[in-house]
Amino acid sequence: MGLPALLTTDLEKINEFIHATEPITAFLGYRLVELSEGRACAEFDMSPNTQRVGGVLHGGVIMAVLDETMGFAALTLNEGVDQVTVELKVNFLEPGVEGPFKVCGQVVKRGRRIVVVEGELRDGKGRLVAKALGTWYNLSRQVGDNVYIPAES
Repeated sequence: MGLPALLTTDLEKINEFIHATEPITAFLGYRLVELSEGRACAEFDMSPNTQRVGGVLHGGVIMAVLDETMGFAALTLNEGVDQVTVELKVNFLEPGVEGPFKVCGQVVKRGRRIVVVEGELRDGKGRLVAKALGTWYNLSRQVGDNVYIPAES
């Protein structure tokens, strides 16, 4: 398992880190609620920051939270130091009108460098709002300044 300390780090500390380094997550009210090997789930509420005209969940928000959550699922298996999204395809199935929303990502296949992850977003009534399939590329070197590598316990 890659980045093993990630799975033993308190979710609140991870949420604080991503809110500080990826301000869009704080803006959206995004919070990780589950993190295990090959899987991640998060929640967020309907708010003026997540809506488009008409009072429905904005498609860009749907893409962003799927990318973030599915990326965390991939990160739990990453043996490198960073990763990037190579491709993300989303089917928008229902308008999101009622929160809280739950988004989950699950690794489908892990190779040496490439990880395929599926994800879904459900509304407060459990209806499937969006379904996604994405690919992440594991990097052996750091490309940015704010890579999450938890301090050893």
